[in-house]
Amino acid sequence: MHSGELEQLVKEPAAYFIQYNDGLVATLLMLNGAVSDYTFACRVRGQKEPVSTQFLLPILPNVAYSTCLMNKVEEMISTGVAPYPVERTQLVCGILDMCLESKLRKNQRLDTPRLDVRYRAPRTSQFCGAPA
Repeated sequence: MHSGELEQLVKEPAAYFIQYNDGLVATLLMLNGAVSDYTFACRVRGQKEPVSTQFLLPILPNVAYSTCLMNKVEEMISTGVAPYPVERTQLVCGILDMCLESKLRKNQRLDTPRLDVRYRAPRTSQFCGAPA
């Protein structure tokens, strides 16, 4: 049964369909008003049920995140090396930019050759407070 609660909570829902060069297909849902954290779900080959996880964001004001970010900036300045692959930021920002550009172009499919970048993820988490 459909309650209509989601439609009441989310005034401007949006869905963006993303196809990566390696064949991965993702859907980005913007459900502001219903969800304030990040949630990830996927289907895993060989498993019937999808798996998901929720990334809990700090409460506002987001001072903790800003402190962690500044620690990474200090690390980069003192070592002269970015503490994580800058290509990751390029991909995230580029994907979000193209999602919004597609929306402006009435949901037109956009190719993104400038996002054809590769990087190796760090062995340890770069999340604030994560064990090294």
